Amino acid sequence: MARHAFLPLSPRRSEGWKARPPCNTSSPLEQPLVSALLQTFKDGGNARQLSRRLHAFARLELLANADSAVDVARWVAALDGPADYLLLSPNVHEIRAYNRLARMARGEFLLVLQGDHCLPPTPAWLHEGLEIFARLPRLAMLGGQMGFNQVPYRRVAENVSWGAPPCRAVPSQLSVGGRGVPFMFVSGVNIGPLLIRREAFLRVGGFDEAFSCAGQPGIQLDTELSLQLWRQGYQVGLWYSAVSNGVGGRKTRTDRAQKRVRNQNDVINGRRCERLFRQHDLAVVDAANKQLEWLPDPEAARDDRLLSLGMRSPKRCSEE
Repeated sequence: MARHAFLPLSPRRSEGWKARPPCNTSSPLEQPLVSALLQTFKDGGNARQLSRRLHAFARLELLANADSAVDVARWVAALDGPADYLLLSPNVHEIRAYNRLARMARGEFLLVLQGDHCLPPTPAWLHEGLEIFARLPRLAMLGGQMGFNQVPYRRVAENVSWGAPPCRAVPSQLSVGGRGVPFMFVSGVNIGPLLIRREAFLRVGGFDEAFSCAGQPGIQLDTELSLQLWRQGYQVGLWYSAVSNGVGGRKTRTDRAQKRVRNQNDVINGRRCERLFRQHDLAVVDAANKQLEWLPDPEAARDDRLLSLGMRSPKRCSEE
């Protein structure tokens, strides 16, 4: 399928058949608002936490891709919602997995997660993200971890980014529901979590599958998608989701072969993103940010927001 091609956003429903009564489409299971897309690799010990906390949001379907046969039984047991599905696609890695899941999804919004994520105890963070989309009709993607205005090579990513610690604090806020929510427009956001309008994701062709071969990490896939969205007239933003990662440890960073491939792809794909950045109009991002209100104390605002949302460290993720 060509990068620019996209699938219908909803299944076709023929009209005018008098012999059959209309189906009830008011059920949240019939038309979910959010489709959570989860890529897992040996994360079975975290399955119950993710499933339970995601399903605290009523209108949600959960689509998971198991990139390894290990722990599949634990995921089958944990995905007990009526709109939960587990796809077994070993070693396709995240780019192809997320694209497949996005084409299966029915929600208006895609929530992109990884199997080692730790979610806040309540879905207040997700409700807040959706409220931001309601305020900003051109916003296509919202990152909840870190955002940047230059290529975030792994060795310098946290130094050039805003977001959760140790990144710089988000300096501005958006009025949402009568309250100020730390938010800013950025050129790109880092994967996990990502909240994306499904229509926009499909219209730009999803993640670029040329960024890695099957079985290899798709470093910079999030940067490339961000720049493509800006290029097509959409906007990309950053807010504090209070989602953390690293439950069970970071697998790819302890595997020497995978770490070597990761570093190689970081350089190769980073150079491709640098070429895209040269075509990117940073002035558009700056102009959008000028419409926001600046925070007097960004770090204090960040601390208050993460505390109020209930951010947990990966080692204490299962604690209620």
